[in-house]
Amino acid sequence: MILATLGLFLASAAAAQEPRAADLAGRLGCFACHALRGQGGKVAAPLDGAATRLNPEQLETVLTHPRRLHPGAKMPGYAYLPPEERQALVDFLQNVK
Repeated sequence: MILATLGLFLASAAAAQEPRAADLAGRLGCFACHALRGQGGKVAAPLDGAATRLNPEQLETVLTHPRRLHPGAKMPGYAYLPPEERQALVDFLQNVK
C-alpha cells in the first residue's frame, strides 16, 4: 500500500512538472526548431518520442553539449541552466509521447 501511494505521488509530481518544463522549453525557444505534438518548428527532430531515441543520459548531453551526440547540430547548449531546470527538461522529454 505504501509503495502504491508513493508511486501515485511520484506520478502526480511528474505530471505537475510537465507544464513548467514545457513553459521553460518555450522560453528557451525549443519550439522554434522542434515540433511538439505536430505543432512548432520543423527544422530539428520532433520532441515527441525523444525518449524512444535517446536515454536520460543522452538527453542530458544533448541539452548541455548538443554537438557531442550530433556534431552538425545548430542547437545551443544549455549547460548554464540550474540542474533542477535541466532535470525538468529531461523528465519532460522522457514523458512526451
